[in-house]
Amino acid sequence: MSAFPDWQKYAVIQRRPETGCIPTGYEMILRAADAQGIDFATFQDDFDLEKDRPPDAPRVNHFGSVAEAVKAKYPSVVFAYRSFAKGKGIEKLAFIEQQIASCRPVLVSLALAPFGCGGWHIVPVVDTEDDTLVLLWSVSPTGEYELKSLPKAELVCIHDNYPGGEEVAFLERC
Repeated sequence: MSAFPDWQKYAVIQRRPETGCIPTGYEMILRAADAQGIDFATFQDDFDLEKDRPPDAPRVNHFGSVAEAVKAKYPSVVFAYRSFAKGKGIEKLAFIEQQIASCRPVLVSLALAPFGCGGWHIVPVVDTEDDTLVLLWSVSPTGEYELKSLPKAELVCIHDNYPGGEEVAFLERC
């Protein structure tokens, strides 16, 4: 089942790998929704709230802060997100599957510790199989896609056992 039909047409290169995954994901979803009046040439620059952040400053990019910045510039665009407490990974997975069944593309926050990194990454779910989610992990500067197949049980385990990665975001309206 395709979680995000024709996602390849809408995938964009993340301009700042360290800070720009939320604006990149939001841009991809808006492109897929055929949102009108959006300046996609500057979207990631406009909404990466950390692009000029000094290294020791607190992180400010999160689903809510970036959504509010987008809405301030484009009032008709509303991104929503839902947070799931630790121990609620099965509920997070059920929510993701519900959104997919409703043909609503989602961005998933995923802790990176199990992959040998710190922090978390925001990725769109582009496909699903019985026991697996397929995530668009990145798009290289040459336009090549890196996909990550993540067993659904592993998503639940990562959610429940590692810090960060509690949210799922989606476009409510545009």
